[in-house]
Amino acid sequence: YTQAERLASLMRALASRSLTITDISREFCISRRQVYRDLGQIEEAGHPLIQNCFYGERTWQLPLGYRGLPPIAVTPYELMSLYLAKQELTHLRGTPFLEDLESLIQKVQAGLQCKTLNHVDRLIQVFTSRHSPIRFYDKKGPILRELQRSLLLQRSVILSHQKPEWKAPVLHQVDPYSLLLHQCGLYVLAYSHRAQALRLFAVERIQQARVTDEAFTIPADFSPTAYARHMFGLMDEPSMKIRIRFGREVAYLIKERQWHPTQTVKTQKNGAVILALEAGGLEELTSWILSFGQYAKVLGPPSLREAVRTQLVAAHRFYSA
Repeated sequence: YTQAERLASLMRALASRSLTITDISREFCISRRQVYRDLGQIEEAGHPLIQNCFYGERTWQLPLGYRGLPPIAVTPYELMSLYLAKQELTHLRGTPFLEDLESLIQKVQAGLQCKTLNHVDRLIQVFTSRHSPIRFYDKKGPILRELQRSLLLQRSVILSHQKPEWKAPVLHQVDPYSLLLHQCGLYVLAYSHRAQALRLFAVERIQQARVTDEAFTIPADFSPTAYARHMFGLMDEPSMKIRIRFGREVAYLIKERQWHPTQTVKTQKNGAVILALEAGGLEELTSWILSFGQYAKVLGPPSLREAVRTQLVAAHRFYSA
């Protein structure tokens, strides 16, 4: 973070809003004396700094829309990371999110030096992202735009939502708190006025969305991360103390990944591992354990052990028929 980079960032900040000496000192982690030096350098370079005084405190600002701002310097490595973000979101093709990201990349590319532009074709191919199964959101653009408005303005939204087993959609008034991306699927985490509790709504099942004028406030103690911490997937169920033994054939898969924030892994003498965690979501846990076949055995709790056993017995009958 060189002085030139700091001055460029300071100028962009001053072109967007008025700032006091204290504001600049805190935002850029520099002394007040250095702030005055930086402002002096900006003025000496001929940029039109405007000074005002509000309630006895002096502020500095560049004219809104000032065109003399230095271009944003982007390194090939930063551009590489930006293309990685785009590749990671390719399964959201057709949504406003990917369209906005592509627009941002085009703006960044427009200000690149020729030397960096020469690397763009190569950078595009550096990362390849594979996601499956992919859900299709190309027809959900208007709905996602309404959800974006609702999230940014904190306004309630009326959703027309239909579960697979329902014959007709149901209207819900909800207060969206967050968008959740899980296994290539988009979900709205919202307070449901109908249920008077937090609920998840799959975007592909939302048929219509309309933002209302009714404002809402997100509780100060709400955190999407904390909300989902006890869940193994998406099911909001009470946590269980889970212990699973995995054979040495798949032990490396367990040790190399974090399957849940609460997990602990203990290696046994024979190379097997015991995974312990606290999470809810009986069906999701059962499906995940079954994916390891004969190499996974539930040690507890009994309810999870029985759920896995029931599925194995049913599968045996199905294949034996």
